[in-house]
This record gives sequence, C-alpha cells and structure tokens, in this order.
Amino acid sequence: MKKIKNILAATVIIMTVAIIAPGCLKMQQNFKRNTTDTLDANLNMTAWAYLKSRAYNNHTPNDTLFRRMYDAIIYSGIDTNEYIKPNRTFIFLNNGAVYTLDKTTKVAATSCVWGAVFTSAGKIAKSWKDYPAADVKNYLQYLILDGVYSHYNLPVNDVTAKTLLAPGAYSANPVNFNIRTPLFISNPQSIMYIKVLNASPSNTSDYPIQLNQAYNVNTSDLLATNGVVDVVTTFISPSLNL
Repeated sequence: MKKIKNILAATVIIMTVAIIAPGCLKMQQNFKRNTTDTLDANLNMTAWAYLKSRAYNNHTPNDTLFRRMYDAIIYSGIDTNEYIKPNRTFIFLNNGAVYTLDKTTKVAATSCVWGAVFTSAGKIAKSWKDYPAADVKNYLQYLILDGVYSHYNLPVNDVTAKTLLAPGAYSANPVNFNIRTPLFISNPQSIMYIKVLNASPSNTSDYPIQLNQAYNVNTSDLLATNGVVDVVTTFISPSLNL
C-alpha cells in the first residue's frame, strides 16, 4: 500500500510539472518587449471625447486629469475636430504637465509648461491667458502627430514624425512663448522624434515611448477610435536635440 501511495504521489508531481513547465517556458520566451497588453487599452471613444470625459464630467466631477489641457484648447481656438480626425497620435498633457508648484521657489516648476515657457515680459506664467492664444494653438498643434505610433510599430531608433503644426513656427524661439528650459534648439520643420527605449530606465517604466530623445511617455498606447493617445506628466519641448 505504501508503495502504491508513493507511485501516485510521483505521478501527481510529474503531471504538475508537465502543466506548469510550458507556461514557464513561454514566459521566458516572451520576456523581451512584445505587443501583448494585460489590460484592455481600448477607450471606445475618440481622443476628444476621452479628453473631455476626464476634464469636465458631471458624472465623475473629481476626475479632472486633463482640465488644464482642455482649458488650453478652448482658449487657443484650435479646431476641436482635429481631435476627432483619424490616423493620429495625440500627446495629452495631464494637469501636472501644465502646472506643478515648485515648493522651494513657490512658483511653477521648470518641468511644467507654465514654468518652462516664459511670457513676453520674461515672466513665469500663471495661466494660459498669459500667452497669446495663437502661440498656445501652435503648441497644441505640435502635440498632434500625423500617423499612429505605438509599441506595436515603433522601433528603438528615432522615427521622424510630422506634426499638425506648420513648418516654420519653431524656426526660432517664439517671443511670446519663450522656451527657456531646456535650451531652445531650432525645429524649422515642426517635427517630433519618437521611439521605444530598448531598456527599462526605472522599476516603474518598462520600455517607454520616448519623445524628442528626452521625454518618456507615462501612459502610452491608449487606443482611441481615431488613433492613439499618450499621456505625459512634463512639458514636451519642441526643441530638437539632433
């Protein structure tokens, strides 16, 4: 009887290993970056509808993640249909990317738009209205890429993406939207570089999408019905490092 029990126990162990082992092998084979998501990234709405739903929403009034970007869109006068048109990549600024308080200086931090971009008077902005609406519109147009870019199709080398902004707008540092951080470098074609980092720069950032060789996307590959939405938490400068 004891011998039979030992045989049965051994059989259970072998069967368990046979079931688990293929899963382990599969995990090892898929360790490198792939296009498999564990969560459903489909927004089931346009980029514009998603932005509005997380800016001013009567159903969830505490969800105001994109309120400051929404305010910029309304103030600038940009055609909101640009956020409905298909085959685009949309860079969304969360509230912190627009304004974050520097606790030391007690003014907007240089990591956010209002702290990184001076007004015509050479001052730190306190609202979008400190800049001309036309300059805010130009910046918003720069944050819309022609084409869909995501982990599904981006290489680890920079891709030159055309933005909605017309060439020439950033040939020189705008006087009334003066980019002071980082040092402005001319971008006469109004292009943006985009790629996937072939590394994990931190425990919380696994192979992120990177913009203009300097800015990592915090939340990427949100699939709108008309393209892809990427969310950033810092100012994305139109300056080019190449």
